[in-house]
Amino acid sequence: MKNRKTRFVLSVGTLAIAATSTPVSAQVEEIIVTAQRRDQSAQDVPISMQVVSGDDLQDRQISGTGDLADSLPNVMVTNDSVSNNIYVRGVGSGSNAGFEQAVATFVDGVYHGRSRYSQSTLVDVQRIEVLRGPQTIFFGNNAIGGAFSVTTQKPSLSSWEGYAQGAYEFKANEKTVEAAVGGPIIEDRLGIRIAGRYSDSDGYIKNLTTGQDNPAIEDKFLRMTTNLRISDAWDASFKVEYGKQDSVGSFPSQLTDCPPQPPFSAATTFSCGYALAVGEESDFDFRRSSGAGEIGSIEANEYVLTLEKDNVDGPGIVFQAALAKQDFLLAADTDGVSADFFAFNTSERLNQKTIEARINSPENSSIEYTAGFYYLDTDSRIDTTLNFPFATALLAGPLAPLAPFAPLAGDIYLDQSEKAMSLFGSVTVPVTDQLFVTAGARYVHSRKQGVQAATNATGNDPFGFSVTPLPAPIQPLAAFLTGFNDHTNQGIVRDDDFLPSFSLRYEVNPDVSVYAKFSQGFKAGGLDAIELTGVQSRLTFSPETVDAYEIGLRGLFADRTVSLNLALFRSDYKDLQQSVAQFTATSAFVTIANVGALRSQGVEAELQWRPNDRFELSANVAYLDAKYRDYANAGCTALQAFVAQQAGQVGCFQDLSGRSPPFAPNYSGSVNASYDLPIGDSMQLSFAGAVNFSGAYDVIADLDPVTRQGAWQKFDARVAFGDRDDRWTVALVGKNLTNERIITSAQDVVASAGSYTRVIGRGRQVALQLRYRFE
Repeated sequence: MKNRKTRFVLSVGTLAIAATSTPVSAQVEEIIVTAQRRDQSAQDVPISMQVVSGDDLQDRQISGTGDLADSLPNVMVTNDSVSNNIYVRGVGSGSNAGFEQAVATFVDGVYHGRSRYSQSTLVDVQRIEVLRGPQTIFFGNNAIGGAFSVTTQKPSLSSWEGYAQGAYEFKANEKTVEAAVGGPIIEDRLGIRIAGRYSDSDGYIKNLTTGQDNPAIEDKFLRMTTNLRISDAWDASFKVEYGKQDSVGSFPSQLTDCPPQPPFSAATTFSCGYALAVGEESDFDFRRSSGAGEIGSIEANEYVLTLEKDNVDGPGIVFQAALAKQDFLLAADTDGVSADFFAFNTSERLNQKTIEARINSPENSSIEYTAGFYYLDTDSRIDTTLNFPFATALLAGPLAPLAPFAPLAGDIYLDQSEKAMSLFGSVTVPVTDQLFVTAGARYVHSRKQGVQAATNATGNDPFGFSVTPLPAPIQPLAAFLTGFNDHTNQGIVRDDDFLPSFSLRYEVNPDVSVYAKFSQGFKAGGLDAIELTGVQSRLTFSPETVDAYEIGLRGLFADRTVSLNLALFRSDYKDLQQSVAQFTATSAFVTIANVGALRSQGVEAELQWRPNDRFELSANVAYLDAKYRDYANAGCTALQAFVAQQAGQVGCFQDLSGRSPPFAPNYSGSVNASYDLPIGDSMQLSFAGAVNFSGAYDVIADLDPVTRQGAWQKFDARVAFGDRDDRWTVALVGKNLTNERIITSAQDVVASAGSYTRVIGRGRQVALQLRYRFE
């Protein structure tokens, strides 16, 4: 690996010499962002952020935040069972459908609280702003760890423009087509833009049982945006979008660590014992063994109405109303073998309505201000069924009364509604021509109520789509085996908080500024979607809060050919909502607990050098020191649970105080270089290379060392040929060229202690890409 790094650095140096030998004047381009809910130059915003353009997403064949996160320091997005793992600076929510993510996603200002909600939204994008740290004042709803703010392309009122792009990725046999077209229906009055994307992938992991590749994914997405110029000052836009993703084997977990390490024995396990008996492999690679019938589906639609008055002549006004619906389904075989020992299905139906109104200060006002109101109304239903076919072999002796009802299953649901509102505002006052003081605040009120129930049942199919509840008299006996206590509970959670924010920004000169910032953040409490014990006090969990401090520098140097941004941060979290593993006699489940305290601190740096219009070099790096300061009630690892059981202990907890949370490597980052070589008067050959890297980190909430992911490096490259006006391009795109094997999630195998199922990230990808633009 060291030699590959050396060759990469030497290549970058060679490109640098070639680029500077024929210098043509160039500067780092100014980037306009809306991180503070108004158009501003990124250099004037006192926030640690990284901005990725839509063109860059297309060049790199990025279709989701998971692909993007590899190149973002201090950002992790990986696939898990019921939700994605999204972590920024070591702060995230883990995998539990009962709460919103600590890192929120906003698309054109609309909140997407569920991680699956945004899987197909990176189509026809203008830019993505990745905001690190609490973003409570301007983004509010639960953006306590950070935010992804996605801005899509809008219709032009003056000319027609668009593009079409097709790609074929060879390893997964993935076909992708994306296109957009927009322009005026009535010039300077009414415009429309339509964008869509279709992809079909066979998958990159061979299922040795079915002979198919997993995950096989078909993805469809369509968006229409209209823009009406009501007057010189007023505009109205309406956006409607629809996306649907169907998949087979979408959570492609595979059995590993079989045979298990001592003191565990494969002789006392189901999955591992079976795999060894029939010769099924358990290496961590691009192969797995799983039964047929694994399916996944995500369907979402959204309607957004926006009325906006510019702030050229008087205050600016924005009113936005949105209606969104999402249906999610996953059926997965997670025992790691072809036999039917354990499987589950989970589904969620979400309906969301939001309203936001803002007023912004006039364009030329010396005092800048923003004030607004936000309202959220959601209804959701989450159903989960766990099938325990392996338990049939245990139904003898005292458990014999359960035998007529085999195979056993546990069925659980949460029917929940939430209403939340907030008032927010911010004022920036120039103390001098160079010193600016900003004070902001947000008041939030949230009320969640729901009904949560669980029962033991007979599974009528391998994944539990249909179940028959067991008779009441034998429910306690079944609960001894499965951990599911038959119950129906109701819960109400009310939260209120006032969140202040203060910042100072000093302009050293027109190109360089420094800032200092303090802010408080808040994430509402809620109800646990998979609480199975029936203990009323365990149904609800408390809100989490944060006090965040940040100082930074944002500057342009060397005649604006160099951009340097630095941020030093410390965030102290209390009552952090965390997923915790529970072990029963036969199963392992995940519930929610409030961690006493977590401190996340570190340094982030972004450097860009553009000496001429042909060459560009950039580096984004981060150092992170994230530690639990008080976490005495963490869930146990499989080994700790075994030791506790042997000692006759009831229950098992460990103290993780002083340890790093999951997905919190000490270092991460990327280095990128690109060079455009003119050919003749109109053609161009372009080269781009990148190395993305990360230190080691844990991928499971109990920090089991067996599943720890080691340090990794990924190498990407792109070679493109086309005209210099970028009207058409033919490119070869490579990602993860060294075929790094990276764990995206891991779980204990039910009834096979000491073995784990892991999901492997996508390996080497090579794609042929064609693109045509017109205007």
